[in-house]
Amino acid sequence: MSADPQAPAVGSPPATARSAAAALGNLALYVHVPFCARRCTYCDFDFEIGGRPRTQAFVAGLAREVSRRAPELAGRVRTIYFGGGTPSLVGVGGLEAIAQVLAPWIDGDPLDEFTVELNPEHVDEALLAALRRIGVDRVSLGVQSFEAPALRQLGRAHDPKRAHEAVAACLAAGFRTSVDLIVGWPGQDTAALDRDLDRVLGLGVAHLSVYALTIEAGTSWPKLVRRGLRVLPDDDAQAGALEQTHARLVGEGLEHYEVASYARVGERAQHNGVYWSWRDYVGIGPSAASAVYDGRGGVVRRTNPRGLDAWLTDAPPEIEQLDPTAAAAEGLWLALRTAEGVEIDAFLRRFAAVDEAWLRARVDRRVRSGDLQWHQRRLCTAPGRWMVLDAIATDVLA
Repeated sequence: MSADPQAPAVGSPPATARSAAAALGNLALYVHVPFCARRCTYCDFDFEIGGRPRTQAFVAGLAREVSRRAPELAGRVRTIYFGGGTPSLVGVGGLEAIAQVLAPWIDGDPLDEFTVELNPEHVDEALLAALRRIGVDRVSLGVQSFEAPALRQLGRAHDPKRAHEAVAACLAAGFRTSVDLIVGWPGQDTAALDRDLDRVLGLGVAHLSVYALTIEAGTSWPKLVRRGLRVLPDDDAQAGALEQTHARLVGEGLEHYEVASYARVGERAQHNGVYWSWRDYVGIGPSAASAVYDGRGGVVRRTNPRGLDAWLTDAPPEIEQLDPTAAAAEGLWLALRTAEGVEIDAFLRRFAAVDEAWLRARVDRRVRSGDLQWHQRRLCTAPGRWMVLDAIATDVLA
């Protein structure tokens, strides 16, 4: 992923270099806001649709969950992320009510980062002013594309002009602004992809999350295919789109710091980095996940019930406990998603139940195939091999 195969990507040292004790003081809090105005044709996230979200019931549920789980959060929250769903659908009042529930963590010491996901059609001066009031410093815009044919296929509510205006408004208001792009949609040629990249780079966006279009089985897209109204994405075309995007963004000076993430120096998503660097996180709201590492590196993962009603009625969460060896395999895979890869000594401190011989045996086949490379005391995905990370996972997680 790094442009230089002999060195990690430009930026601060990876969080994996921190000790386990230090990591415990840097907790990430995720809030799942389960509302969307409409159902996108490709998406199977946990949300309910409609123009009148049940915001009051949701906020009351958050207050109950936060009260129950306050000991997990006490004194440790450094980043907050509102995701969904569509957090901006609840409007100014809803966002301020959610923030009030989280006031002990927002109104104390300044956070390292506070991100809210927005849809372009909701962005206006009142919304941006409210985000500033509650302490948000970073926004993530679900643009997906600036091309009208793509937006129609994906079922998005905004048009290209609105997408452009929303990004420009967030940047003008001083927010660190990330844009989501979907590539490899049916009918996208190299010129259309270049136009999307021209627009986002021309606006001065410093962070992008880039995904190949993935069609989930439970979505409307397969039904539309059967009716002749859609076609499935082409795997080869998607691979070409990802490679074209990578070459363009890296050529423009962005670092490819995680398989789906590009940023200018200093603009990495701090909250997202928690998931790849073996640190604790707490998720509240329907279907939100949490993970806590123990002293030997084992992981207890909690996933809240899917669906607003199930969560409001306090249905029990799903609890998964990974033993230290299984957690080490997962931790290895997560770190390999990043440009820095795995810093071996930090890995062995975090996952003390395994040793270097275990680690080397686990990755030996992929090292011999050229997919992974050793650089002194660091293991990285080889240049150009980030496209086969799913295949690498089959060995690393076995």
